[in-house]
Amino acid sequence: MGNDPRFSADEWRLAYRVALRILKAPDQAEDAAQDALLRAYRARDAFSGKARFESWLYRIAFTTALSHLRRPHYRAHYKAANDGGEDALARLPSNEETPAEIASASEVATCVEGCLDTMRPLDRIAFTERFIHGTSERELGQLLGVSTNAAKQRAFRARRTMRACVSSAGITPGER
Repeated sequence: MGNDPRFSADEWRLAYRVALRILKAPDQAEDAAQDALLRAYRARDAFSGKARFESWLYRIAFTTALSHLRRPHYRAHYKAANDGGEDALARLPSNEETPAEIASASEVATCVEGCLDTMRPLDRIAFTERFIHGTSERELGQLLGVSTNAAKQRAFRARRTMRACVSSAGITPGER
C-alpha cells in the first residue's frame, strides 16, 4: 500500500461485503467501508506483513462495522434495514432439484434468515462466520476480539439459539 491512498476495487469490495454482512443496510455498509479504508490508510504503518494484507483489512472492516452497529442512531434504523442486503443464505437452487425440494429449501432459508434477524448482533456474527462461512474458532475469536474459548462459547450459544428458533418454526435441524 505504501503512501498511495488508493485502494483497489477488490479491497473496496472486501470492506463493503464485511460491513454489509454485519450492518445489513447498503448505505450504512458504504459508510462503514469508507471509514474502514480510511482507518486502514491511517494505520498503514502498523501493517507488519505477518498476515496477509486482506486479513488485516478484513479485521479493520469488521471492527469498523461493529462500531457502526453500536452507534445509537444505527439501532433506530436497524429494523428497517434488515430486509435488504447481500445474504449468504440466499442461494439459487440447482436445476436438478425438484419443485418440492426448492420450496422446502426456500422455507428453511427464510426461517433461518428470520431467526438470524432475531439474534443479538454478535451472536448473529458468530453464527454466520462459524457455521455459514466456516471461520475457525481461533479466527472467530480474533474477529470478535475475544479468546478462542470465548468464541467457542459464543458460537455454541448462537447455534443453540438457532436450533431452538428453527425447531419452534417446525423445522427439524439437520444432524451435525
